[in-house]
Amino acid sequence: MDTSALIRIEQHAAAVVATEYRHLPSSIVSYYLTPPAVAIALNKQQLTSVLSRNLRYRRQYGLSPRNVSLSTQPSIQQQDYLPKLGVVSWKDCIGMDMLPKALLLPSAQNTTLTCWLNNVSDRMAMVLHAYRVTEETPTFYLFPYLDFSKRSEYRLAVSYGELTHVRCYRRRNDFQAQHIEVIAAWWRNIKDWPPTDVLAHLFVDVVAGSDPGQFFIIDVNPNLSAYH
Repeated sequence: MDTSALIRIEQHAAAVVATEYRHLPSSIVSYYLTPPAVAIALNKQQLTSVLSRNLRYRRQYGLSPRNVSLSTQPSIQQQDYLPKLGVVSWKDCIGMDMLPKALLLPSAQNTTLTCWLNNVSDRMAMVLHAYRVTEETPTFYLFPYLDFSKRSEYRLAVSYGELTHVRCYRRRNDFQAQHIEVIAAWWRNIKDWPPTDVLAHLFVDVVAGSDPGQFFIIDVNPNLSAYH
């Protein structure tokens, strides 16, 4: 496991944890494209179990592998979901970035969710380390899955609420160059930015809505490179 990256996570652990959905200020959450349909809070023991399932992490911190056990029996509507654990998704885990409805039969839901929690990548474990540093625990979210294969995605760099840069990081057929300027104007209308150091430097990912000048947030992450 990348020791220098872990040190950086430890140095800015509070900033990492602050970008979890439930910690974001209402001024940001109100612009989210869709809220999570399911939110399951994990305790410290469950978090340690999750991290112990990653080989490199448990070797780094001397953990014994333990299976994750959910204490609740969730009742989940059958549909496709984007799963996230705290601030991380399974985007780098082949076949796990989307949780398909076929695996969410009522009798299989607990088994399916446990399977996801028992399989976290090195990247996920490294970022989730921030929760151990801050002595916080993550929430396991299921966001309704939305297909962005035909929608351009834009990334905003924001420092203390001020927009410093916008770029299209995933260009689709709907891309319009003027969206960059329109996004800048849209961001300036977001009010009540929280004056907190843990949300000082962010990457905010957005997609265009169906109405002109309308944009929605799909993800928020700390811009750790902006911290010194």
